[in-house]
Amino acid sequence: MGTYRFKLPDIGEGVVEAEITAWHVAPGETVEEDQPLADAMTDKATIELTSPVDGVVRTVACEEGESVAVGADLVVFDIEGGLEEAAAEHAADSAPTATPEAAAPTSGSGTYEFKLPDIGEGVVEAEITAWHVKVGDTVEEDDPLADAMTDKATIELTSPVNGTITAVAGDEGDMVAVGATLVQFAVEAVGNTEPAATSSSPTPAPIAQKTNSDAVQRSTKIDPPSRPSGVTRPLASPAVRKRARDAGLDLSAAKATGAEGQITHADLDLLTTVLEPVEGETRIKVIGLRRVIAQRMQESKRHVAHFTYVDEVDVTEMEEFRKRANIKFTDDPSRSKLTVLPFIIRALAATLKDWPQFNALYQDGSDGLNPGGGNYISQFSDLNLGIATQTEIGLVVPVLRRAQTLSIWEMSNEIARLANGARDNQLSPADFQGATTTLTSLGPLGGIVTTPVVNRPQVAIFGPKKSGPN
Repeated sequence: MGTYRFKLPDIGEGVVEAEITAWHVAPGETVEEDQPLADAMTDKATIELTSPVDGVVRTVACEEGESVAVGADLVVFDIEGGLEEAAAEHAADSAPTATPEAAAPTSGSGTYEFKLPDIGEGVVEAEITAWHVKVGDTVEEDDPLADAMTDKATIELTSPVNGTITAVAGDEGDMVAVGATLVQFAVEAVGNTEPAATSSSPTPAPIAQKTNSDAVQRSTKIDPPSRPSGVTRPLASPAVRKRARDAGLDLSAAKATGAEGQITHADLDLLTTVLEPVEGETRIKVIGLRRVIAQRMQESKRHVAHFTYVDEVDVTEMEEFRKRANIKFTDDPSRSKLTVLPFIIRALAATLKDWPQFNALYQDGSDGLNPGGGNYISQFSDLNLGIATQTEIGLVVPVLRRAQTLSIWEMSNEIARLANGARDNQLSPADFQGATTTLTSLGPLGGIVTTPVVNRPQVAIFGPKKSGPN
């Protein structure tokens, strides 16, 4: 037995993903070549995707109503024979036979396409937050090309070759699908887009090449979009969904005027008014971390019922103790200067032992991140406290782990490490994961009371404010 991966083909210029509106197969089913697998909807058409092989369906990519990136696995098959046999058999149907002369590498310049790599499980696209190069630049291997941000991390993408840049994928703030071309180079060698192999004998075409070719050739019919059974969310193309998501618009509030009940761009226009810039106005594109913060705060306000409670506590004696401790240990390099924060966290840890419902997460299932479903609350014995920290790129929330076990000094040292690491962008992804509740403060900015937004799926956020001189 072998494995055959059918990837979502390139189904239109500029299309980076498609919504699966209907599945015609399920895991465990035996299918034959050309049998319908699924219906996929893009901004331009609804197409029927058919099987390129005979085999048994092992897995399908997603549920109906979800989107799949171009180049991502759509269906994985168990097939008779090995991977190489399948590649040779199906490539022979569509790929011309290569001659030794055609297969031999040619001298001179070539083209090399650097595709956005698979940068995390479940990640289908990334936002380009910064370009370090432009068309015409000459770069060397390992030179930085761009910074890309996903929901999980920001990574630096470096050049795999020496060459001159002839094209880049888009502007800062644009989304690029995993597997799509990020940067194109002119190289002083045979590039990776040449049809020739590096040996004198022909090499079978990749499976994905045959898969994509056949899927497009056999899926030329264009059907009007229809609402799939079992999908209750509003019907709309991926581009309309993305625009609504980026703008924080609720699709269910739009009146659908599409031919088959789908929401169109014109329908979104009725929900918001886009004005041309006026004299004296400066528009700053919201990208990267700031875009993610805005999006998640909007989602939190939609999904979490916010209620604010304010109380006042006399901390005069605590402040006197803090000042005495800082004077006593001024010359001790192992002890960071004490702020009010460690004392507040100690009090919070003690309080949450009696009120565990505030050290909890509510999984309502609406974000699709819980395969087992939703509508449950997770309470925790450990206080893994998110500390909201302002940086030049926006607000980030590193996590103080097991805060209830730390002394005042241990807490102070760890808070300093997290704050400095966040500002210098030196923390690892693990430093931002696993928070069970969050603490935020205006610090020296002043004010009397804050009403912060809950960091979903957490159920509470604490916003202490010290009155009087800071």
